[in-house]
Order: sequence, then structure tokens, then C-alpha cells
Amino acid sequence: MSRTIVLAFALLLPAATRAAVTYSFDWYCSGCAKIGMGSSGREGPFGSGSACQSARASLSGSLSTRGCGSRCFNPQPCVSAGQPDVPAPPPAVSAPVKVEPAYTRTVPYDPLAQRMRRADEVKHGKEKIAPHGPDVSGRWRNSFSWYEARSSKDAVEIVLVETCRTPDCIRREYPNRPVFRGRLQDRRLVGVLPIRSAIESEQNGRHCATPAGEFPVEGGLSGDGNTIVWKQAQLPVGEGCAPAWISLGTWRRG
Repeated sequence: MSRTIVLAFALLLPAATRAAVTYSFDWYCSGCAKIGMGSSGREGPFGSGSACQSARASLSGSLSTRGCGSRCFNPQPCVSAGQPDVPAPPPAVSAPVKVEPAYTRTVPYDPLAQRMRRADEVKHGKEKIAPHGPDVSGRWRNSFSWYEARSSKDAVEIVLVETCRTPDCIRREYPNRPVFRGRLQDRRLVGVLPIRSAIESEQNGRHCATPAGEFPVEGGLSGDGNTIVWKQAQLPVGEGCAPAWISLGTWRRG
């Protein structure tokens, strides 16, 4: 069964570079009885994080083609089990990256000079029209959440408007919190991912946590301007914990 990837916000994915660590995921399906499946299950173990992600999304795609889409099928994030053979050294924790807004130097307004400049442009037929580049403003979605992108000049802020609160998405919540602050460069969204509270997990009996803060993240806008594919953002972890990433997944307009 071929499997494609669907990633939700706040998906914590430990790296799978050592054979001693395995990955699996649970799933819930409120409407799978009509296609001969149970209401829950677990897939795995898989030998790498990428293999687990691929299997997770493949099952979603397969069930969607059989009439059980995201409204009734909800795969949980991949989780790791086991202990790396050699503990990876903790990555250096850098200070949160802050994107400074662009400031334009103001010049005292001279109405006479402005009128003369406009008259000269009209006289010589040199009225200029500012080029219009790609725009990400508006609503975006994935299988579990809705987002609102707001842009001003070259600054972009994206907020999480609505997301599933339960696996079957019957209950929802409306956090209205920022998930991206940055700018649009050509067709690349470059900025930071704000995390308001620590992300905690258990790895082979060890308590591991990622601190709150703002972490560098990047996304790519498709040629038609209707899809954003986010890269994984690496998060700092404690000593003896496997490296961790977080991803916003793939979004589409609408």
C-alpha cells in the first residue's frame, strides 16, 4: 500500500538515524466500520521516522479513496521507542530569532515638490506601476486545521484559527494564536515558529522537553500560489534525548 504524508501542526518527530530507535503511530476511525475496518489500531514498528510518516499518510490517502476522509479518520503523530546506541550530543541552544520589521526613513513632506514631481511624470509619460509579486494573504488549511495569513508590505504573520480538539474532529477549538512570523522572499516564507510552552515527551524512561521560544522555520510557495510546503524546524533538546523536529506540514488555499 503506497503511503503519502499529511502532517499536522505541533507534530514532534524524533530523528531515526540509529537502528535501536523504532517508530509507530496509533489511529482512530469513527467511520471505518462501513469499509470493513475497526475503529482504532496501531501501525509499526518502523525503522525510521520518515518510513513511519510515509506509512501514516499512506493509510490516510488509502482510506480517503475508499470514502473515509479526514472527518472520520484521524492518524496520531509518529512516536519513537527505544534508546539510541550512542547518545547524540545536544545541539547548541541559540537565542530565539527575532524578525525585525523593516523601517523606512521618513522625509519631511513638501507639497510643492510633490506636485512638481507628479506633473513631470505625467508630462513625460513615466507613470510607474509597482510590480505585484506573490501573495499569501487569506485562508489556508490542512486535514485538521484552518489558518489565516496576514501580510503587510514584506511582513507576514499566520495565525491558527481553528483546529481539531478530538481525534474524530467532532469537537474543535479556536486558539487564534500565531504559528509563523516572518517575510516572503520570492516564493520562500522565512521566519520563526513561536512555541508558547515546552513540548515534553518520554524516551525510554527518560523525560525530554523542548523549551518555549521562537525557532527558525521555512516554507515554500508553489508556482500557482495555492500550496505551501513547510520544512521541518529542528528544536533544542536535553542531553541524552534524541534530536527532535516540528513541522507545519502541507497547506492548501481555501
